[in-house]
Amino acid sequence: MSFVDSPDRFGLESRRLASVALYGICGSLPEDEFDKITRLTADVMQTPICLLSVVGEANIWANAQIGLDTTSLLQADCFCLAVVEAGTQLVVPDAGADARFCDHPMVCGLGMHFYAGAPVRAPDGSILGTLCVFDRAPRSSFSGKDLALLQQFAALAMDRIEQRFVNRISDILVPFAQVAHQALITTDAAGRITFWNEGAEKMFGRPQAEAIGYNVDMIVPERLRAAHRKGIGRVASGAASRMTGRPVEILAMRSDGSEFPAELSLSVWQGSYGIGVGAQIQDISERRAREERLHHMASHDGLTGLLNRRSFLMRIEERLEQDGTAAVFVLNLDGFKGVNDSLGHTVGDTLLQALAIRLSAISDPAEVLARLGGDEFAILLPVETAITEVAARANALIEIIRRPFSVSGHELYLSTSIGIAMAPLHAEDAEELIVRADLALFEAKSEGGRRYRLFDTGLENQLGATRAFQDELRFAFSERQFELHFQPQVRLDDGMLTGAEALLRWNHPVRGLLRPAAFMSVLETHPLAYEIGCWVLDKSCWTLAAWRSQGLPPLRMSVNLFAAQLRSGTLVEVVEATLARHGLAPCDLELEITETIALRHEEKDLAPLRHLCARGVGIAFDDFGTGFASLSALKDFPLTRLKIDQSFVRDVCNNRHSAAIVRGIITIGRSLGLDVIAEGIETEEQVAQLRGWRCASGQGYFYGPPMPAGAFANTFWVDSPSRADNATVGRGVSLQR
Repeated sequence: MSFVDSPDRFGLESRRLASVALYGICGSLPEDEFDKITRLTADVMQTPICLLSVVGEANIWANAQIGLDTTSLLQADCFCLAVVEAGTQLVVPDAGADARFCDHPMVCGLGMHFYAGAPVRAPDGSILGTLCVFDRAPRSSFSGKDLALLQQFAALAMDRIEQRFVNRISDILVPFAQVAHQALITTDAAGRITFWNEGAEKMFGRPQAEAIGYNVDMIVPERLRAAHRKGIGRVASGAASRMTGRPVEILAMRSDGSEFPAELSLSVWQGSYGIGVGAQIQDISERRAREERLHHMASHDGLTGLLNRRSFLMRIEERLEQDGTAAVFVLNLDGFKGVNDSLGHTVGDTLLQALAIRLSAISDPAEVLARLGGDEFAILLPVETAITEVAARANALIEIIRRPFSVSGHELYLSTSIGIAMAPLHAEDAEELIVRADLALFEAKSEGGRRYRLFDTGLENQLGATRAFQDELRFAFSERQFELHFQPQVRLDDGMLTGAEALLRWNHPVRGLLRPAAFMSVLETHPLAYEIGCWVLDKSCWTLAAWRSQGLPPLRMSVNLFAAQLRSGTLVEVVEATLARHGLAPCDLELEITETIALRHEEKDLAPLRHLCARGVGIAFDDFGTGFASLSALKDFPLTRLKIDQSFVRDVCNNRHSAAIVRGIITIGRSLGLDVIAEGIETEEQVAQLRGWRCASGQGYFYGPPMPAGAFANTFWVDSPSRADNATVGRGVSLQR
């Protein structure tokens, strides 16, 4: 069995062949250095034939030879394989008389009788081949001294092979290292630079002539050199470097003294000249700047450059961790919505930027500024601020913000309201501190604005009551205490039933049936607002589908929309899925937008409404005429109907101001091609007046109160014979009186 075929030697042979491939000498062209060695060996050994062989996987290659013509032999045709298999020198005085070799092709075919070979061994112990001598005559005088000399020649051959390998690698790596974009530097154990590529020249601003032979600490900032030298000393003493095996970030220094962040990959080796150290250095200034930009974007408001809400909370937490004290101002501009509505969002954004600049200019360096969202800003004051200083600071801010802003050619006058909370007096948690400042801000605005309010225990009680109420609302939803009532909507000219408005009721176990006025202000800001809004939509559509299956004439269901539904980004998908689930068409549904939504909407919130309106879903503006932003909403919102608030309808017949407003709304609606419906109709006189002004539709107790779905169906279901006297016309229902 040959060496290669031996199972227990397969791993060793694989490693040996890998070494042969690494040195790249298998089948290489003759080289003068190797020819000199074989010629010298043949002369000293006084043999006619000398061969420097490399043993490959199937062939033996003659890299240099004296007295032979072939450059490649099969392994079976050469004595050299025996040296490789044995792993030591081999001497055969007379192969013709040796049972191992008497039938060997080199004996029978070439007439070789004497052979002496020494292994050519690589530094890792692998045998690449042999250096061997032949003679056609037997020789018995080859001494141990001769064999030792042959082994020295084999070692010399290995030195030449090693040098050839180093030169070959240098021919490849040095040009590559020179053109590499990174800095590649090597040093000796004393820190003296031994290699300095073009990348290093460009990075550090030093030509190679000013680097080779100098200490590498020239690229280390002065304050860090002592630690650097200590680390070099540890490596020189043989200790393992803690910086090898992984990239580390360091500070490096250019020739002009400027510093920059760099990433260093370090290697340490033991070479023929002692310990060597190699460094691969990459300038990461751009990467660090990019990371800082991304961090700034994540922690700062994109419009004003101030801290955002998340970062502001973190700064409060840091302040509280120091000594537990902090003072937080939350500011809100009075009338900012009017700027957006009258001059546009571009002017509004510019105004917010101008305010941020003004606040930054007059703020103490110890204060922290932030934009929490919309036109709401916040200030974190120094920890030692007293309550008297807080009041003075708040009044100063109010006065400063009252000064006019020159924005996009407009002179704008605004005022501000401020809410203040202090730790640990009002809260010991960052989020709670902002919540309490917000409550104080709400109190300041409810008192007319242009003032500040400090959080107090009364607001604390209000906060506690609000949270308790929120918990009660959550329980009510989980226990299915909410229900829907439906109020009829009619066409005024003939009293025909055209639709129904779904109205939310809370069937409270203690307080009885509650109308929205008792809970809606809290519910609108509740985390469950979106979920409850989707339930109202689904239940309303389910009810309409059920009525139709019972024979009720075609109606449109009007459903009030929660602000959370509009802001969710899923309104279109939810509405379309709900209609499809209950087999309804888009024209069967009308969504009502309250004044609260209209006042706080952003441009991106209108896209889903426009999409639904284009599909045929009705969009109604509820309580029209009660808010200062109502007229501007007509321009922005994709509306199909205006609902006149019942406060105007109630005294439309005896109050000329109400009459003028109602008549004006009807005229505006008709001019814009919008349907107009009047809420709160209670008398026939009101019906006549509205009909005379050509108001299209109405709802109110005159036609029917809000009622459960079953009562609504029993009232208007036309298929029952007992309802034949209920003023029905065909399959429609007239509520004309």
